[in-house]
Amino acid sequence: MTYKEWFSRTAARFGVEGGDVELILTNQQGLIPDAEAEVDITTAKRALCAEFGSIIPLANVSEGGYSLSWNWEAIKFWYNQTCGELGITPVTSPKVRNRSNRW
Repeated sequence: MTYKEWFSRTAARFGVEGGDVELILTNQQGLIPDAEAEVDITTAKRALCAEFGSIIPLANVSEGGYSLSWNWEAIKFWYNQTCGELGITPVTSPKVRNRSNRW
């Protein structure tokens, strides 16, 4: 399986289309120089986590009798689990800072 196939199949669960997969691969050329190369899962997951904020839709769609929503808890769980597996600090993690010198 190539990187392009892996991204297409994995990101399809999040509503990401082919053009967005091309954008991810272009943005992550430093990690993935050849989209047609054999996939290394760790590298692919690292690239997807780096692009995660830009590929997730920002709004729920509701029009007439049609409604589309996302299971945000499942999406957050996947993201946090993948970041933990790779040893990456999730962007959504709160940062603890020492502000005691302000007292």
